[in-house]
Amino acid sequence: MPVEQGEVQMVQLIDGPALAVARIEAPLRPFLLVHGESSDSSVWGQVAERLVESGHEIAAVDLRGHGRSASPGSGYDTDTCADDLATLLDQLGYTGARSPIVAGHGWGANVALSLAARRDGLTGLCCIDGGWTRPAWRYPSFERFWNTENPDTPMDDSDAAVASDPIVTRRREVARSIFLGEPRAWYPLIGVPTVLCPVVPPDGVSDPEGGGTATRTGIAEALGGLARARVSWYYGDGARVLTTEPGRIADDLLALAADAEPDAG
Repeated sequence: MPVEQGEVQMVQLIDGPALAVARIEAPLRPFLLVHGESSDSSVWGQVAERLVESGHEIAAVDLRGHGRSASPGSGYDTDTCADDLATLLDQLGYTGARSPIVAGHGWGANVALSLAARRDGLTGLCCIDGGWTRPAWRYPSFERFWNTENPDTPMDDSDAAVASDPIVTRRREVARSIFLGEPRAWYPLIGVPTVLCPVVPPDGVSDPEGGGTATRTGIAEALGGLARARVSWYYGDGARVLTTEPGRIADDLLALAADAEPDAG
């Protein structure tokens, strides 16, 4: 069943915004699926279908300001969005024996990593094409980072568009949170089984911006800091990996679920 056909609930968070959640109930351990910046829960459709076919419940969430969720005036940093998810898990009943595996893509992986570091009660963690990134290591300033990642909308904080366009304002708040984030501080706080799914250029493909090198460095740092992590390498376009490699992503998630069960091993 595609994620779009799941029951869409508007969950009003206690002391937070209303989040849209596409939920498909099933008997096995739930997965909480977290999209990236400027995306929404529908990106998980093909992966979610495979997880449900294997008997797992899924809840694909639209983060605040994305998809069908509410758009408050602030709170688009990584940790605040992770706090939203911590509240959401309680309100969905994803605790105790129903504690979920959380999977995030892109910036959603940063959110998932923050959640796992600062909240007990998760069963597993998967970071896909994100989570370990430290842009401040590569770029001398936030503006350089923003303008490189957004060549069609170059600007700085003095640009009137930042104040006048709420979507641009939210995007820059997300980007600033990524730029200032320090995932290495989170790693020692995470004890659950973790699978890292980095996406790098295929062999022989040029990497002029150094993204592949930065990814490999970030993965090495993550493996050095996380207690129970393994890597599954992907090659190609990280932004599209959920739709180009849904079978492999689902297989990695199902293997993580098997490893994460209390009686595993």
